[in-house]
This record gives sequence, C-alpha cells and structure tokens, in this order.
Amino acid sequence: MTDSTPESAPDVEPDMTVDNRGRGCASGIAEVQRALEDLDDGDILVVRSTDGRATEEYPQLAEQTSHELLAIERERGRLLRREYTTYLRVRSE
Repeated sequence: MTDSTPESAPDVEPDMTVDNRGRGCASGIAEVQRALEDLDDGDILVVRSTDGRATEEYPQLAEQTSHELLAIERERGRLLRREYTTYLRVRSE
C-alpha cells in the first residue's frame, strides 16, 4: 500500500459491495471491473478481500483508471486471516 493511501474507512455509504473474500485478486478483479461499469460517477464501491495483494492491486487499478482510491482498511478475520476493505469512488473517464 502506498504511503498516501488512508487506512481508515471514509465516512460514506457504499453504493455497491463486491465480496472477494476467499478469492485471489486476479480472479476477483473482473467482478470489480464489472461493478465499476455498472455504477455512476461519484458512486462508492467497497471491495472486501482476503488476498494481501489487495494493497497493491486496487491502488494500481485506481492509478490506471480515473477511479479514486479512498482507503484500504486492514483487519484480522477468522483464524488469523487478514481481511481488506477497499473503498473506491467511481469517476467517469
């Protein structure tokens, strides 16, 4: 995760949530991209993940598109598994 990525949830209501827990980012990114296409400019997408690459993949997605990365939260899930919650604001290109 880049130093400029906040690690606490913004005070916003998500318009859609994609649950990628238990899936790798590579396989889950297609679902995230479909969700981004279905949302309107300014909408908030939340992505729940257990893949540690979330801290790299989703910032890269935001850098390569017009979407804004708001935050990535890290927390302990069940059985010492880490969970990541990513907040993206949809921006039309």
